[in-house]
Amino acid sequence: MTPEGLALLLADEQLVAVDKPAGLLSVPGRGPERADCAASRVQAAYADALIVHRLDMATPGVLVFGRGAAAQRALSVAFAERRVDKRYIAV
Repeated sequence: MTPEGLALLLADEQLVAVDKPAGLLSVPGRGPERADCAASRVQAAYADALIVHRLDMATPGVLVFGRGAAAQRALSVAFAERRVDKRYIAV
């Protein structure tokens, strides 16, 4: 199932990865006008998806969600311990 307005890159039993466009919040902001975000769109398609990291609103890129609390914790630890390779490209 593809989350509304997001390119689904991967979805399996452990994680969901989507391509977040610039201009979309990663998580809800303050106030009802900032409720639309990548997390709510992914959770509408994958109810157990929990965000692992964030990108600034203006930054496009890959967002990773753990499928359930255990997967989110494992992925969060991998990010914190820098076991995840990240690449930033400035245009």
